Amino acid sequence: MAYLSEKAAYLKGLADGMKLAEKSDEGMMIAKLIAMLEDVAASVDEVEAVLDEYDERLDDLEEFAMDVSEACSGHDCDCDCDCDCDCDDDDEDFDDLEFYEVECPHCKEKVYFDEDMMDNDDLVCPNCSKLIEIEIDA
Repeated sequence: MAYLSEKAAYLKGLADGMKLAEKSDEGMMIAKLIAMLEDVAASVDEVEAVLDEYDERLDDLEEFAMDVSEACSGHDCDCDCDCDCDCDDDDEDFDDLEFYEVECPHCKEKVYFDEDMMDNDDLVCPNCSKLIEIEIDA
């Protein structure tokens, strides 16, 4: 915000013209406050420059996402959901999986694991990232 830097420069010029720093302790205090204001203004300018750069990148990403969306919307969908995707193929594989509900002994949240994960000795809770030990009755 150049406005803040301009105001700080104006106050510094005003204080220099009044020779406040040379006259009193209060004048020196005002000079130090103005110096701090200049530092704050410089920091705000830096943050705004970074935000402007991120804003430009976000605009580029939005344009890219729109391009990808337009490119992907050109295929036909055979599933019942009318979503223009090939999710029908994915559902067949997903329907064959069996999931097991487990309560994490650490965070007490219910988590779900498929058969392949249950065969693994190192089950990790996706919520608290702690190891879950499970005994499977055969």
